[in-house]
Amino acid sequence: MNLDSYLDIGKPDEKKEITVKPALSDIVFEEKAVYNGKMKGLYTYDVSLRALQARGYERHPRPAEAFDLICRRLEGRLQPDQQAIADNMLNGYGEWLSMAMVKKGNLLHCYLDPENLVYDHNKWSYVVQGGKLKHAGEEVYSFGSASGWVPIKDVNEINHALVEKLWSRHYAVLPEDIRQHARLWIPSENVLWPVDRGDYIGWYSVCIYYLKIASRGVRQR
Repeated sequence: MNLDSYLDIGKPDEKKEITVKPALSDIVFEEKAVYNGKMKGLYTYDVSLRALQARGYERHPRPAEAFDLICRRLEGRLQPDQQAIADNMLNGYGEWLSMAMVKKGNLLHCYLDPENLVYDHNKWSYVVQGGKLKHAGEEVYSFGSASGWVPIKDVNEINHALVEKLWSRHYAVLPEDIRQHARLWIPSENVLWPVDRGDYIGWYSVCIYYLKIASRGVRQR
């Protein structure tokens, strides 16, 4: 059995390149994450996706979309309504992003907008429902043997293209706060997992290990 069969990923019907676009040009963010009382509610990726679609949104924000908004906030370049959204993003708990990752050897596979990645309570892991992962694009990045928490500076040295895909810009033009504090958590070998933003280590980090996280949707303008 090959690795793709083992992970139930398979190959998409049409392979599309992941592209980075300015977040505010063509999408609308949900104004606030979903709250449970005074705190943001925490949900598995699949429960969050179904619920936001029921609220009239299409998917979670992609990594570059969320960080484009956050970068503009740090630079003071947002309108008041946009500022409120960015402030809410950075207030309590991280939030799901519209991506999944799996590390295979020295390669990091990134799948944009995964649709049928569901949490299996019996296996304590996310599994692909239906035999083949449905997604909007795949890219593969060489990443050597790095694992665990990797500072963004080291991510840039290992593979600078990954920084732009996740944080929306080349490393050199990111706000200083992100360059100083952002981290990437590399998942365990051969574990397919949805991606989120934010962690106790910092709201600018990209994480691939949380079971439940806060929910926010986006839709096309």
